[in-house]
Amino acid sequence: MKEDRIIEIARFYEPEKAQMLESLLKSEGINCYLRNEYSSQVMYPADMGGIRVELLESDAPRALAIMQTNGYSDEKADKAPAATGWGRHIPLLNGLSPKKRWAVLLVVFLIWIYLLVFCAQLIISL
Repeated sequence: MKEDRIIEIARFYEPEKAQMLESLLKSEGINCYLRNEYSSQVMYPADMGGIRVELLESDAPRALAIMQTNGYSDEKADKAPAATGWGRHIPLLNGLSPKKRWAVLLVVFLIWIYLLVFCAQLIISL
């Protein structure tokens, strides 16, 4: 008797997308699980390779048909996010080049310092 292997059917870099696919497959009666779901969130700045949706090899053809019917692409993995590290969760910084990201942060920091000095002068003058 041939043993059924566990294979990766999809990979996501956003937990919500992986959880949605897991829910879809489980609602259709296909047992699957998410590998690296928690470790990729806990070890966030480190690239853990994304969250992998895995299932038994015998369930793969049916799962792929369900995925295709529901609009998932044929690609095995999503593209990695454009911004990496802490910058990808800040909407203003997401999609900017690293130089522009640092420039925006520098301007925000300088404004913060200016406001801090301004408030300190107001307190001293009272």
